Amino acid sequence: MLPQILIVEDDPHLGPLLREYLSADYQVHHAPTLKDAQGWLGTHSAQLILLDLNLPDGDGLDLVQSLRQFSSTPVLILSARSAVGERVAGLNAGADDYLTKPFAMPELDARIGALLRRTAAGGGVSLGNTSLSTSSLTLSVDDHETILTEHEARILELMMRTPDRVFSRGDIESHLYGWDTPNSNSVEVRISQLRKKLSQVGSELRIRTIRNVGYVLQS
Repeated sequence: MLPQILIVEDDPHLGPLLREYLSADYQVHHAPTLKDAQGWLGTHSAQLILLDLNLPDGDGLDLVQSLRQFSSTPVLILSARSAVGERVAGLNAGADDYLTKPFAMPELDARIGALLRRTAAGGGVSLGNTSLSTSSLTLSVDDHETILTEHEARILELMMRTPDRVFSRGDIESHLYGWDTPNSNSVEVRISQLRKKLSQVGSELRIRTIRNVGYVLQS
């Protein structure tokens, strides 16, 4: 599956141009405003975000700071703000890289590739006898494997990185959906499916429900 990139850019020429250029190698979605980007991120996951700062409904740095509360998705800022202080502010807000406009497409290609390789290199987590590949969404124990859905994998990764911590339903919903949290029993359903799949592969990990509090992963 091709990596998915979200372009947040209001320029009526540059946004579509970037989408067309990158579509040869990636799945690409274009959002011209912060609101559009937040809405899309509420129901989708991107492997990389290309972010303009001067948007019609706010500053792109606000999106970076909000995103970092629940996601480590790489962010590459594309901005005409070229002063050193502006670049430092972008990186301090949580962006992973900063490219000033105008830029050459080959340099954009190189920076996207570097960020995606860096993400792929850290694309897995292990706990006890269980391993999770966040790139292939594969849960494995020895020679036994099963494929998780994207949301199942994101929940399990969150819990595997901090075992024995109790996560409330709200914690998990924020991690999955960000701003647009659904009013449903989706967390309970995904936890139930995760329990079945952990058992299927012979994992020693168990997700325990603490009534009226949340969930905790134990080995």
